[in-house]
Amino acid sequence: MIEAAVDRGIREMQEDPKRSVRKLADLGRQFSRGRFQKNFFDLSQTLLQDDNSPYYTILSRLTRETNHETLKKFGVNIGYTSWTYGASLIRSYEKEHGYDVPWTVFMHYLPDGPLGLKQIGGLIEEGRSIGIYTYFIYLEEMPEDWTELTELFHSFDNSAFLLFLPDRELEDGDADLLSGCRNLLVSAEIASCYRENIRLLKQRGCIVANHYYYYSSDPEEITRQVKDCDSPLLLFIARDDCMPEDRRRVADAVYDIRYHPEFPVFPVELHSDFIRVDQIISGRTCLLEVEANGKVSLPDGSFLSALDPDMTLAGLLRKISGQPICGEYA
Repeated sequence: MIEAAVDRGIREMQEDPKRSVRKLADLGRQFSRGRFQKNFFDLSQTLLQDDNSPYYTILSRLTRETNHETLKKFGVNIGYTSWTYGASLIRSYEKEHGYDVPWTVFMHYLPDGPLGLKQIGGLIEEGRSIGIYTYFIYLEEMPEDWTELTELFHSFDNSAFLLFLPDRELEDGDADLLSGCRNLLVSAEIASCYRENIRLLKQRGCIVANHYYYYSSDPEEITRQVKDCDSPLLLFIARDDCMPEDRRRVADAVYDIRYHPEFPVFPVELHSDFIRVDQIISGRTCLLEVEANGKVSLPDGSFLSALDPDMTLAGLLRKISGQPICGEYA
């Protein structure tokens, strides 16, 4: 039923983006029940009041450039399975167990590194059981063979994955494999190879984005990146050495650009907007990021290892929340 409605919505957006999107936003706001849906449709109504809004151009580009099955699958997986069904599981789990659960997990993958696809798959399997259906995966290097990674995406068909490519060229065969993953958004780092990578992915109907690593809050640089972006979605990611005040300024600038758009690009400051979604879902926030060596940072500056055979995802989340862990890690 949901997928049929999405199919119809995509067709209508192709024919008349303005009318169909307004209709969907009005109906969504009227019938929405959950916290996230109400926030989303309120925002949609506000942003689409202007007939000349660049967001209409974004929607037109998406329906024109993206494989419709991919658009439907990814949209349903993140919009319904993660932010609606998964969100309800997260709230129930938090209430029962007394510690915070994030709506997504960030993982770094280095082919042939300590954190292998088997371990990543195990974290995803456990995460899904408590309501986490979206996963961000940073590729530290391009794999020589993409088969195992794309099989991971296929094996969790109703989850949503966002894959961040490093600044390396994709091969045609690699892009072919990625395009077969309907539950995947692929983001190319804004550096020397990104235009060619985006071209290959768009040719195959992938949902694409760009990401930009920033270290300062120069407003002209932020605007330039939005203006020059080749994709409908631009993700700003703070470098490790970026100062907290610069992160706050970039987050504020991105938020302002999003509400007063001049270009057909939807900007996101990854950390602050992750927190915004988390707070809408459960009223609190919890960040879980697993490095390529398996390390997980705790709020007090210490580390745990996701590779420890006795450590579970639940154990990591308890530690991050400051709750005691039964057994060896208590």
